[in-house]
Amino acid sequence: MVLRLVTTLVVTALGFERAAFRHLARLPGWRVASTGVGPARASEGLAQLLRGERPALVVGAGVCGALDPGLRLGDLVLPREAVTADGGCEPIALDGALCHLARRFAEVRGSTAHIGGRIVSVERIASTPADKRELARRIGAAAVDQETFAWARVAREAGVPFVAVRVVLDEAGEPLASWRPSAWRSALRLPSRALRARDTLRAFGREWPCWRS
Repeated sequence: MVLRLVTTLVVTALGFERAAFRHLARLPGWRVASTGVGPARASEGLAQLLRGERPALVVGAGVCGALDPGLRLGDLVLPREAVTADGGCEPIALDGALCHLARRFAEVRGSTAHIGGRIVSVERIASTPADKRELARRIGAAAVDQETFAWARVAREAGVPFVAVRVVLDEAGEPLASWRPSAWRSALRLPSRALRARDTLRAFGREWPCWRS
């Protein structure tokens, strides 16, 4: 099998997240791909990608829900651990240069970069404030998504370093309709928020070529 020369593979769950990194896909050594929504698709999708190429780094990126009441729409989350509600745990690298870039980016935009801590990946998205409070109480995570744990596990098993970058879409006290594979239609239920989160992803992603150079 001939492996493609890819230095950095950026994976997202949703098409609208992938669109935020379209500019990276045009750069030598970068690839941007979507695996689909949820743990099973995330695992299968990344495993398939890694069968065709061997990047130096996988970046799992996209939106998330806040569990920490201090997190606001557009804040960055760079976790140190991805966990599941049933006790699964995968370590995540915290690249020093990326963390510095995130802090500087957030400061300029008047937002927060939450560095370290946990993100919990769930089968069904936490769509109500009560769901989020219960997850925060039981798991002690700052944010919730569906894919990061699966990506981290597949990357570790393949021997590829993995980092995660998420942007808060819904705050801890806000409800969010469940995301579906036809996710752009779901995103249109909250268009300004989804677009703002995507714009934050895009703006932060424009800084990444300097980080990876």
